[in-house]
Amino acid sequence: MRRALLAFALALLPVPAHAAPRVEAVEAALATLADHAAQVLMTEEGRGRADYDMVAVRWHSYEDHWHTGQLVWALLEAGAVLDRPDLVATARRGGDWWIATEYPAGHPLAGLVAAAHGDRLGELINFTTIADGTPGLFALTRATGDPRYADAATRSGRWLWANTRVPEGTPGGEGLFYNIIDPATGEVWRDWDVHTQGPIRDADKAARAPAPITRVARPNIEGFLFHDMCRHTGDKVWCDRFIAQADALLARQHESGLWLEFEPNEADGSQIHPRFNIWNAEALLQAYEVSGDRKYLEGAARTARWAQKVMQKDGTLFYRTSIDGASNRAEVTGSAVAFNGILMLRLKDYGFTEFAPTIDVFARWLIANRYAADHPDSNLAGAVIDTRLKLADGKVALINRDVGSTFGIRFLSLYLRDRQCEDVNAWLNGRAP
Repeated sequence: MRRALLAFALALLPVPAHAAPRVEAVEAALATLADHAAQVLMTEEGRGRADYDMVAVRWHSYEDHWHTGQLVWALLEAGAVLDRPDLVATARRGGDWWIATEYPAGHPLAGLVAAAHGDRLGELINFTTIADGTPGLFALTRATGDPRYADAATRSGRWLWANTRVPEGTPGGEGLFYNIIDPATGEVWRDWDVHTQGPIRDADKAARAPAPITRVARPNIEGFLFHDMCRHTGDKVWCDRFIAQADALLARQHESGLWLEFEPNEADGSQIHPRFNIWNAEALLQAYEVSGDRKYLEGAARTARWAQKVMQKDGTLFYRTSIDGASNRAEVTGSAVAFNGILMLRLKDYGFTEFAPTIDVFARWLIANRYAADHPDSNLAGAVIDTRLKLADGKVALINRDVGSTFGIRFLSLYLRDRQCEDVNAWLNGRAP
């Protein structure tokens, strides 16, 4: 009786924020998220949905190729850990859409996919609109045995390598790749910053005062495209090129663990993009897989430690955050919570046990911060909270972004594997038994 009373009393105590959630709760949350991704985020044509305007009750297209590629990857991860072949079939629909957008032979951009950035940049193609989506395409080939997906991603990678490298000897351009391609002309823009100067290039103005190199080019290692190409083709030259890319990235890392000289960060640290730096750190983990050199792990750990410093105690991360963690607290970014969780989980399995408590905090956050599965708006039902507030033409747009859910699926899938004592890095890199 005394034991029963003690157990009852303990059950009434609040669960510490750092405690690991029950596996059953993780599985239930993951299953709900996977259903949301398959039934809402993936369209019939296979194009992933991106930004949902809760005021106008409509979806906005935005960088469809990387959002679709990440959706494909998320569905594959959930399908594997939950043993749900239906999710793999849905992921394949996304892959079929992605590869169908490739420019045909004879076109100036033949081999590249028509990855329009969207929003105010219109049809312009951003390097990372492609590369951020390619991990899902390579994963789809590995999951299905169908080479078409990885082959298409590889052709885009070959085009980007051949056409977007900043020439050797360009001051400040060491190891960088130009960002923007104009599909109307086939030109790679080398002197015009679309984010500060607009989407219409003024050739005369660009000639008189070209934009700084770090505003038109970046390491562009996000999505670790050249590593996946090496793994898919077996051609070691792509691994060598990827390591050179990682070395250039590491050389430019700020002591904070961030990359301040590149957009979408602000160089003075007044605005730090919630995912850009994690993309870079994720690529450094893949550089370690290729090389075995722990300098890449240390670089990734620096990025993760910054997130630990600026996160709220409950795990919340905000979109508008400065280098010292100051924020207006207006936009909650579930994708940053999940992506940092992925980074820290992988670092833990590489031996960085310092991140273990934070990983559990992030898992609890993602379980708690979702729209109800029976939410009256089916576009939101089950989704992770990931909000943006935009003002245009006198209208307010309150956005919930898909990436909270897709990154949430990836993290919770790996978190379940970790709870089952699997090495998540071995799983992701094909080293699992």
